[in-house]
Amino acid sequence: PALFLGLGAVAATAKAGQYAVQGYNEWKEASKLAAEEEAKFQEENKQNAAQGEEEDPASKQKTQGDDSNNDASSGSSSGSSTGKKDEKRENIFANFFNMSVGSKYYEGGFEEAMTRKEAALILGVRESSATKRIKDAHRKLLILNHPDTGGSTYIAGKLNEAKELLLKGKKR
Repeated sequence: PALFLGLGAVAATAKAGQYAVQGYNEWKEASKLAAEEEAKFQEENKQNAAQGEEEDPASKQKTQGDDSNNDASSGSSSGSSTGKKDEKRENIFANFFNMSVGSKYYEGGFEEAMTRKEAALILGVRESSATKRIKDAHRKLLILNHPDTGGSTYIAGKLNEAKELLLKGKKR
């Protein structure tokens, strides 16, 4: 039996190594593609800038006026026309972390007197959620933050307070 366990451990380690190499190769390929796209983008910007210098002064002033209007709305200050007025800005946090910033959990400090809105944010439910959903959310978070398993007594107290506030006036 010990021989089988040893061989199983070796096989599992080899498979993990295989996945690591595969992941590295995929990352390497993706970074090459990203570098090529960045080089193309910079080349297009250089060409657009060169074309902008060849324009006559009247159209150049009009273009700069258009850029200043676009800069105020997009928050950038490049000063040269890129010709991409309808291009949407992407949320890099959503792409990098596979979620938007603050999308799921409450990150702020606690108010002195807890409101129903804050209680709902803490538990990750709506203010009008059903009793069962509130209790399930409370249970999940309390398991993760229970003082007996190394969690904070303060956070556990706030979770309990949020549950009590949301359940107040509802049938149990």
